Amino acid sequence: MSQQCLAKLNIVTENFPPAQYLDDNQQLTGHVVEKVRKALDASSIDYAISVHSWSTAFNTALRDPQTCIFSVTRSKEREDKLLWIAELAELTTNFYALNSKNIQLDNLEQAKQYRVAVLKDNYSHQYLSSQGFEEGKNLLAMDSFDNIFNIVHSRKNNIDLVILPKQRVDFEQQSQPTADSLQPVLKLNIKQPSLYFACNKALDKVSKLELTRVFSAL
Repeated sequence: MSQQCLAKLNIVTENFPPAQYLDDNQQLTGHVVEKVRKALDASSIDYAISVHSWSTAFNTALRDPQTCIFSVTRSKEREDKLLWIAELAELTTNFYALNSKNIQLDNLEQAKQYRVAVLKDNYSHQYLSSQGFEEGKNLLAMDSFDNIFNIVHSRKNNIDLVILPKQRVDFEQQSQPTADSLQPVLKLNIKQPSLYFACNKALDKVSKLELTRVFSAL
């Protein structure tokens, strides 16, 4: 397949270790990055990967026909918004509280009495909003996982609970161990969606076929 017949793709992502993250040399790395690059390098497609906040990356993928995104959860709310190319990894998401908070939860309703930080436009944000959580009351929407960890470390009196993927919490606590660590207090009680490589729905047909081919070969 001739590369000239394929328009260059803009690939967007966020800092989401250990799946994808910027290392100490500001190089994008992670087990999902390796999988994505392996597929794209086997294709006839010219591409560039850039790192943004989650909200910026997601909205760019919705807006620009030549943009693809990873890793994005395939939720019911997003099903018709993107072109789903390939599953990349599974995900487990929990409510977490600091040891010092001494918070215990038996169900989602109990969580409404606390201030919960969540990633803006993430599937967990959409789910909590659908269950009656309200921004400005018991929900604080942050534009990146990094900012959620920043508020945990430096402004923990402003929040009670955070919603985070287990994989990210494990990575963070291995790289920056603290005495007052995050503890899971309740699993998000919905079907945990997988992480995907996805594209704008208006992506040209030739690029779609090429991406499907190379990702299916992994």
